[in-house]
Amino acid sequence: MLKLLHPFARKKILLKRIEEQSEYFFERLELVEDNFLRNFYSQVICCTIGDIYDFFWVARGRRNVFSRHLRTLDKKAQRSLYKLTAMYHTLHYLAGGAFKCGDPADMLESFREIFDLNDDEKMRFSLFAEIYCQSETMFEVEFTRYAIKCIFVGAAINPFSLAYVGYYFMHSYSQFITTNQHLVA
Repeated sequence: MLKLLHPFARKKILLKRIEEQSEYFFERLELVEDNFLRNFYSQVICCTIGDIYDFFWVARGRRNVFSRHLRTLDKKAQRSLYKLTAMYHTLHYLAGGAFKCGDPADMLESFREIFDLNDDEKMRFSLFAEIYCQSETMFEVEFTRYAIKCIFVGAAINPFSLAYVGYYFMHSYSQFITTNQHLVA
């Protein structure tokens, strides 16, 4: 028999499932030998968990695309959220140029190992890196559009969802750098 749950309890269960996806990436962190990179991506995953609660649970409003599509997030979409957040952080961190990792190529390789990118995701990462070098503004729009397609399958891409999801990534990176000053030279 299906047990009816209070809407808040149901939401809490769904958020817990998204949080549990982090375990997959934490296990893959063991593949990375470099302490700095292991610490960097560990912090990315932890910050993503905090952002999930901020944007899926705390933030209220009709236009909250995260809350609205919470029930439709399958395992693939949940992992995409982690992957795309890490991709965004990695691109911004490398573009900033003030990083402590010895070789940016090692950072890219570690990113690919930990987040288990498929061929399409690797191609998208390279494409976004190229777009970022040409125009940061264009990068933000294109990256956000792609993220909506990957995370919220079937969601309408309108100015409100673009703004909200774009804000998620910008806020996430800003919080990440603010709380992890030791990662910046």
